[in-house]
Amino acid sequence: LFPHTTRRAITIRDRGCTFPGCDRPASWCDAHHVKHWSQGGATSYHNGVLVCPHHHRLVHQGDWEIRFAADGIPEYLPQPGSTRPAHHDAT
Repeated sequence: LFPHTTRRAITIRDRGCTFPGCDRPASWCDAHHVKHWSQGGATSYHNGVLVCPHHHRLVHQGDWEIRFAADGIPEYLPQPGSTRPAHHDAT
């Protein structure tokens, strides 16, 4: 779990689900560790993104890599062999 102040900072940056094409508001989203905490990922602003529950499940299925672009915006890269479309309907 992300501390309230860290979650708030991530919310200000992301404004909602960061998955491409998703328009779910921040209030519907989970804070997700880009590098999972069990693999040494910090619970921090620089290792957190907002994703709606639907896209959170997709990310945990392993079909997507999340990384931060040079401008600090999260980007999603399909993993080799993934059959997931770049834009997935969250409904």
